[in-house]
Amino acid sequence: MNTEEKSINQEKQQKINRTLVLRLLRQEKLASRADIAKLSGLQRATITNIVKELMDLGIVVEDGILSGNKGRRSIGIRMNGGNFGVAGVMVTREYFGVSLIGLSGEIHETKYFKLEETDSVYESIQRIKKETYHMMAAQKDFRTLAVGFAVPGPYKIDGDEIIFITNLVGWDGIPISSLLQEGFDVPIYIENDANAGAFAQLWNYEKTLAKKDMAYIVAGQGIGCGIISNGVLLKGALGIAGEIGHTTIDHCGPRCECGNYGCLEMYCSMLVLKKNIRKRLKNGENSYVREEYERTGNLSQQLLKEAIKKQDIVVKEEFDKMCEYLAVGIINIINQLNPELVIIGDALAEIGGEYMLNKIKKKIQNRVRPIIWENLQVELNEIPENPILVGAAAIAAQKIFENPAEFIEGATKK
Repeated sequence: MNTEEKSINQEKQQKINRTLVLRLLRQEKLASRADIAKLSGLQRATITNIVKELMDLGIVVEDGILSGNKGRRSIGIRMNGGNFGVAGVMVTREYFGVSLIGLSGEIHETKYFKLEETDSVYESIQRIKKETYHMMAAQKDFRTLAVGFAVPGPYKIDGDEIIFITNLVGWDGIPISSLLQEGFDVPIYIENDANAGAFAQLWNYEKTLAKKDMAYIVAGQGIGCGIISNGVLLKGALGIAGEIGHTTIDHCGPRCECGNYGCLEMYCSMLVLKKNIRKRLKNGENSYVREEYERTGNLSQQLLKEAIKKQDIVVKEEFDKMCEYLAVGIINIINQLNPELVIIGDALAEIGGEYMLNKIKKKIQNRVRPIIWENLQVELNEIPENPILVGAAAIAAQKIFENPAEFIEGATKK
């Protein structure tokens, strides 16, 4: 091995070690250098050097005295999430959200904004950039080092394009990364919303999920699936793995915008639920939601959640259909991927809660082999913040962990 190759290998190993230390500090919140050495398996001298480097950058700080074995005390260290962080941005078919999150995981601020139907995709992107920039600029002592951006459709990194998004006109095929990055002074990373949601689960529960196979189901305005296997986000050859919403559940069904027929997303989503309820209200059926809908023209998540709790016939019947269809889609994922954990999140899960979970679990149990069911957990999302926003931010933070000096020095120059 020549000197140049040896130098490259050392640099790679340093990068791996540095990333590991930052991940452990994020998990532990507060730890001593000895704790990190023990958890990482790295030599104490290596930890000392890495921590010094990170403290010089300001990304890690000392904080208090920790008690150790045999009465020994040591200085605690933690991530400086109060001063350094990332922005997570998510786009849905009706609104977009922006969240500023410290590198140690704390939420500094989150805002949601309605997308205007009359705006072109380029106008929408400019507005997203404007609101994100304003939130970043308003945090005087908080430096946003990167932005993670989650889109509701398969994104092809090689070529910088959203392949398709159903029910969102104009976004297909646009060079979204280039448009977002233009005029922005920090790096932007694009990811599919289901993948971002899955990564949020791994980010929050890395200790328990790092060695598991998990499927995270986004059941919102569309239907998607993010897949984690042994701590790695699986994307497929083009980055579009997990498109559960475009699996066929009726081969004689109507043609979907994706080109397939009878796609799950055409029968099951928050958009479909609202459309079906509006149709029944228009036909004159009585419902708990009628008065507010006629007054506001809106079927809010909170209103639908209340209607389900009150056993409203119209809403409950239509929601039951969503649960049935979603269970079929999840069964397909279970039989294809054999995950040991399925987590369901987003709007449908938020309005249905345990009622939805129980209906889906019962359907799955009746339709898979006993040995599969006995080795499967099906749960609702428990991350209190929006997992897609958290995941988008976490994907950006992971990039920073790999080379924090590059991001911090870059931000300093601007």
